[in-house]
Amino acid sequence: MGFRILFSNIGYARGIDGTLWQHVCRFNRHFYCSIPLQQQVLMQLKGIITNTKPDLCCFVEIDEGSVHSARFNQLKFLMDDDFRYYDIADKYGPGNWLAKLPLHFGKSAAFMSVQDLPFEKLYFSAGSKRLIHRVMLPNGVAVFFTHFSLQRKVREKQFAELRKLIAEQGREVIILADFNILHGFSELKEFLNGDDLKVLNEEHHPTFRIHRKEVALDLCIASSSLVDKLDLKIIPQPFSDHAALLVDCNW
Repeated sequence: MGFRILFSNIGYARGIDGTLWQHVCRFNRHFYCSIPLQQQVLMQLKGIITNTKPDLCCFVEIDEGSVHSARFNQLKFLMDDDFRYYDIADKYGPGNWLAKLPLHFGKSAAFMSVQDLPFEKLYFSAGSKRLIHRVMLPNGVAVFFTHFSLQRKVREKQFAELRKLIAEQGREVIILADFNILHGFSELKEFLNGDDLKVLNEEHHPTFRIHRKEVALDLCIASSSLVDKLDLKIIPQPFSDHAALLVDCNW
């Protein structure tokens, strides 16, 4: 029996596709975005979900109801009778003062699932974005999804921490994340040290756009023993500067 996972950075449903024109003309949406505009964006994401039929949807840069989003909870809008199980949490971690600031409050990561899957929230010790979700699939594979720091030195620390968490698992893993590796796959050298983890993405197939620059930031990395059982597709998201990842697990 197979399992399908969708990973999406939705950019807080601001409807900015990464082009310079939209960054300039829609800049105000970072400070306030009306509910109807967010719903238009989220309906496009719902269309992708309807067409791809995932069992598990993992989201980063989703808004739980900040002042910038008119207190609109984007995950609740996405959920329906098919996706009844979920978790949403701010990406900064318990007790982190950043989560209370107006510019950060409500900025979250979340998942929704067709099945009731065991999960845990883990946290990096370094960086501002610290949340890691670990979701256990029915066959015992652990799915980690997160959003790494924009600062390279902090990313390196986070990579080392996640590597340690994976080693402690003692089980097969799938990692889905916005890795923010702006300098390319060479940044993953230490993280991929050894032969137990493999990147499913091709470096020349971009997932992120900023003006004229396109790079692969959103990656699926998995245990080497799983690679032949996984199929990765890059799904365009015209409402975001990030493409989505669709992972078919053929158990």
